[in-house]
Amino acid sequence: MTKQVINVGTTANDKKGDSLRAAFQKVNANFTELYTSTYTPTTASDWAGTAPTTVGEALDRLAEAVKALNTTGA
Repeated sequence: MTKQVINVGTTANDKKGDSLRAAFQKVNANFTELYTSTYTPTTASDWAGTAPTTVGEALDRLAEAVKALNTTGA
């Protein structure tokens, strides 16, 4: 499954976005996919080969991992 994005409309209260029910159905589906994932990293090096040395580097790697998951639908 690919990430389900909640449509929030173009302006506040424009009634063009997802309903509250539809939005939370997407949230639940996204979390279900995350929680049923079979991959569990066991060490910091599982994330990208070596442990990051700065918070910025860690955030960059996390962003890359999320992007990869969204691209592959994993």
